[in-house]
Amino acid sequence: MSSSRTGLHRTDGQRLSPLLGVLCGPFTPTLHAAVRHPSNPVRRGLDVLITVAGVHRGGKVTSRDLSAGGLPARLFTPEGVGADAPLLVFFHGGGFVVGSINSHAQACKFIAQRGACKVLSVGYRKAPEHRFPTAVEDCTAAFRWAAAHAAELGVNPARIAVGGDSAGGNASIVVCLNTLSEERRPCGAWLLYPVVDADFDAWPSDKLFEKGPLLSAGCLRDMFANYCNPGQEKDPKLSPINSDQLGELPPIYLATAGMDPLRDQGEAFADRARSAGAKVELRRYDSLPHAFINLLIDPGARSAAEESVRGLRALFA
Repeated sequence: MSSSRTGLHRTDGQRLSPLLGVLCGPFTPTLHAAVRHPSNPVRRGLDVLITVAGVHRGGKVTSRDLSAGGLPARLFTPEGVGADAPLLVFFHGGGFVVGSINSHAQACKFIAQRGACKVLSVGYRKAPEHRFPTAVEDCTAAFRWAAAHAAELGVNPARIAVGGDSAGGNASIVVCLNTLSEERRPCGAWLLYPVVDADFDAWPSDKLFEKGPLLSAGCLRDMFANYCNPGQEKDPKLSPINSDQLGELPPIYLATAGMDPLRDQGEAFADRARSAGAKVELRRYDSLPHAFINLLIDPGARSAAEESVRGLRALFA
């Protein structure tokens, strides 16, 4: 039996907390509707909902908007870091269709404060206006810009990692692959429930959590119908699980959510990268949905986010 959009009945030995169930119940169809009709007003409305769910208490983090090689970006700086801080170049989730710097601002503040690092959140171009591979090319360009402007950003050029959630995790892997032969490469990849394979039917969790919670299998397919064309599914820059260079990736922290249609493909990617020779830490957070980094008002989601950020600090170390 597949899970429900609320995640409140037990599936695969898991169920969501009452608070997450209340959040995910209406948000699951809302997200799917936004992906089907991704106008800019719809995107802005979704950003507001995500921001509310991500509210949390923390130390002071300042932010400023800037241009990362022509792309909009926002630099988050926590109290207490010097001019030689580590930097996470962050790519937001949203299936390459929705999400923005604003939707993930609460998450980036949390990462910066808990990770004792600066975070550069990148506003890459989205589908369907800009289809594959525009987003991953934008993200690669933004990383190259950050690495070249480390002194201007006040960060250590040897401690620049890439990371993101969902589609942003996908982009982070592709950035690492795109820069393998370059002098300036990411020191690590911080991946939260990444989408790594456009062949969604290949993974049991896609069926198990077909209805959600939060991210449904139908929503996933509509995201990628907006993002790419038929026949591109095997391209490693779209489905990096198909890359023959996984062993050359930098150290990886990869977190999956236990109640997520992307769970099994993310864990398979971690296993393949490790088998190929990459250093990988894999962690599954049971009884949590996709997008837990944006659900910080829930104690369980916040705890998982805390532990994941400790994984980021290990990449910098």
